[in-house]
Amino acid sequence: MEQYCRQPPMTERQIEWMQEHLFRESGPFYHLHTKPLEDDIIFQDVEELKTAMNFIAIAAKEVHIELLAFALMSNHFHFIIRGELVDGLEFFRRVRKRLSNYLSRRGRPAVLEKVTVDKDTQPIASLTQLRNEIAYVIRNPYVVRADVNPFAWPWCSGYLYYNPFLSEMVSKPVHELSYRERRHITRTVEAELDPSFRVRNGMIVPESFVNYRLVESLFPNARKFAWWVLKNVEAQFKVSNELGERPDLNDDELFLMAQKICRTQFGQDSVGELPYQKRKELAVILKNKWGASNGQIARIGRLDQRTVNEMFPLSAKRTKE
Repeated sequence: MEQYCRQPPMTERQIEWMQEHLFRESGPFYHLHTKPLEDDIIFQDVEELKTAMNFIAIAAKEVHIELLAFALMSNHFHFIIRGELVDGLEFFRRVRKRLSNYLSRRGRPAVLEKVTVDKDTQPIASLTQLRNEIAYVIRNPYVVRADVNPFAWPWCSGYLYYNPFLSEMVSKPVHELSYRERRHITRTVEAELDPSFRVRNGMIVPESFVNYRLVESLFPNARKFAWWVLKNVEAQFKVSNELGERPDLNDDELFLMAQKICRTQFGQDSVGELPYQKRKELAVILKNKWGASNGQIARIGRLDQRTVNEMFPLSAKRTKE
């Protein structure tokens, strides 16, 4: 009798429909980001990054917005928020003000003057776009540094999602902290903290203020989530262009794109099968469309470095400088 009462598993189409419905009912969502500083950095050490993380947690609770994803880079910020844009801008204003005051006391009063968020930021328009934007934020550290695991970078929300060990990570509720510990976190004498916060090593942990469960509900599963972050290169490249950031792809990602170009445009299975002239044509595509460096083009396109530098002399000159 039991076999007749069981509900059949949902199809992929049904799951996608439910996630589309959740997206429409849960919004609006925005991607708040700042342009990378060209001549300076925001964070010089771990203590400054920890302080920024605490300020982000405090400001998000004060303004009543939800963070879905974030990444702190040495010279810029990324936040995916759920809530109204006006609240998101107020959230960022508070983070910036607190951080500016803190850095001023450390002898760097002007470092955040050029760090701003576009006030005309548009809401994220679709579930696919939201997935792409979240993946872009999480993979940002990985793009900048090849030695970084995007799911373990401590100044990013990447380690939260689909993490079976998250509940086992040790942290303390704020009511167990001493006044001195709370004051160190807030950098104020009031030392007031939201009771829902938990702290580890002097820092409010992201699981206290990031709605990672909602993010998990908006992706099909853990495997697809990892694919979105690590393999969906063309979508990430599009987001990078829309944000006005330099599209950086590592060697592995460029190699995958080169293999795809070989199959779709040159009718070959690999770069090694291309004749010399076709490899030079591939080099032009990798440079103009995918922003590859001269060194990457030489490695992936199997071309002599001198030949590549002659093809793209301006890039070679910038590398020397």
